[in-house]
Amino acid sequence: MKKRNAIVLYIMVLLFSSGCGVKVEEVPFSTPDEQPQSAQNRQTEEGNNIDINDINRNDITEKSETESIQDEIAKIETKSSEYENADWSSMGQQEMNQLTAQWYQLWDDELNSLWSRLSDELDAEAKEKALEEQRAWIQRKEENVKGAGAAAFGGSLQPQLENTTAEEMTRARAYTLAAYLADVRNEPFTISPEIQESIDTADPSLDDVFQKFEGQWIFDVERGACVGIERTETCTYGVEGSNWTVWVTGGDIISDLDVYGYTGNSILFKVAHDGFDAFYELSFDMTNSVNFAYGTSLDAMDEVIVCE
Repeated sequence: MKKRNAIVLYIMVLLFSSGCGVKVEEVPFSTPDEQPQSAQNRQTEEGNNIDINDINRNDITEKSETESIQDEIAKIETKSSEYENADWSSMGQQEMNQLTAQWYQLWDDELNSLWSRLSDELDAEAKEKALEEQRAWIQRKEENVKGAGAAAFGGSLQPQLENTTAEEMTRARAYTLAAYLADVRNEPFTISPEIQESIDTADPSLDDVFQKFEGQWIFDVERGACVGIERTETCTYGVEGSNWTVWVTGGDIISDLDVYGYTGNSILFKVAHDGFDAFYELSFDMTNSVNFAYGTSLDAMDEVIVCE
C-alpha cells in the first residue's frame, strides 16, 4: 500500500514539475476497445521489450486444476509486487508507460481467466446478475481511466496515468471475482487488511467521489460566493433527473449527467453549448483546496476558481 502510494506521488511530482498542472451474451471484461490505448501496444521496437527485474508473466498463465483460488491469486499478487518494486526512478517515461501497460495486462489476464471459469460454474440466474454487475464496473473503469489520463492533457505521461488506474481497478475487481469463484467452489478465501485497504481505494464509485466534494466551498468571503456540490434532491438549483448538482454563485449549473470522466480526487464534466463544448473540472489541489476549472478544451482550462 505504501509503495503504491509512493508511485502515485512520483507520478504527481512529474506532472507538477513538467508544468502540466495537476487539476486535480457473454463478453470478455476488457476488450481491446476498452483498454487504455497504451495497453494495446505493450511492446517496444523489436527486440526491446521491457524486462525489469526479469518480470515475465508466461510462468503463471496456466492454472492448475488442483490449485486453490487463494493460492492462485497469491501467485499473481507476488508477480504484481515485482512491478510495484521495480526501480521506477531510474526509468524514462516510455519505459514507465510500457511497464505499467504490462502490469495492467497481468491483472487483466487474471480477470478474464477468473471470469471464464466463473461463468462456467454459475447457474443462469447468478450469471446474469454477475454480467450486469461487471458491465457497470467496465463503465466505471472507463470513466476513471479517462479522468486519470485527462490530467496529462495529452502529454507523454498520459499512458502511465491511464495504465496505473486501469491496473489498480482491475486488480480490485479480480479479487472480487476470485472471492465469487471460491464461494461457488466452497473454498475458503480471505483478503488481508492491507490488500483490502488498497483495493477499496482503487475503485471508487462516482457517488463516492461526489461525496468528497459535497458542501458549499467559499471563494469570495466578502460576497459570500461559493461553489456548491449538493445532492439534487436537497438542492435549490437541482438539475432534473440527476443525483448531484454543481452550481456557482452567479454562474453555471451542471450535474452528474454531464460527467465526462473521473478519478478518486477529480470529476471532469463536458457540456455542449451552441457551437462548442465546454469543460469543467472539480479537483483537490496540492493544499487540499477545491478548484473548479473551466475551459473550451481539456488543455485550455484557464479559468480556475480556488475555494479555501
